[in-house]
Amino acid sequence: MRIAYWDETAGYKDFSNVAEERVQAAAEVIKEAVSRNLRGQIGRGKTTGINRPVYLTGDYAGQPWTAREAGTMLKSVRVVEQKKEGALVWKAQNVRVYCGHYMAWYAQIFEYYRPFMRPAMEETLSEVKQIMGVE
Repeated sequence: MRIAYWDETAGYKDFSNVAEERVQAAAEVIKEAVSRNLRGQIGRGKTTGINRPVYLTGDYAGQPWTAREAGTMLKSVRVVEQKKEGALVWKAQNVRVYCGHYMAWYAQIFEYYRPFMRPAMEETLSEVKQIMGVE
């Protein structure tokens, strides 16, 4: 049997909108758990709120990333959504939860020694499954 004039993207618009909303909601849940874990580690004294100005001497003098402001890493927790136009639904969305940026470059090192993102994912797994409709 042959189907003439089949448009494989036609039925994906409604499905795509629902799936996108669910993925975005799940990412927000994970983001809140990451922020909560990071605040907990800061509150328990495992990290200190260090403030220091930009280096004035040395090899990296004047570089803005040498400065430290308490709470920079906590402010850098975010949800990033990338879209590709014209792609099918399973290729169209890419939602990620990030921590760290140019001024908080040490987030990856912090995650290695004092995990806060991996435990957040484990804590919210059942809630994420519920949002996605898996359970």
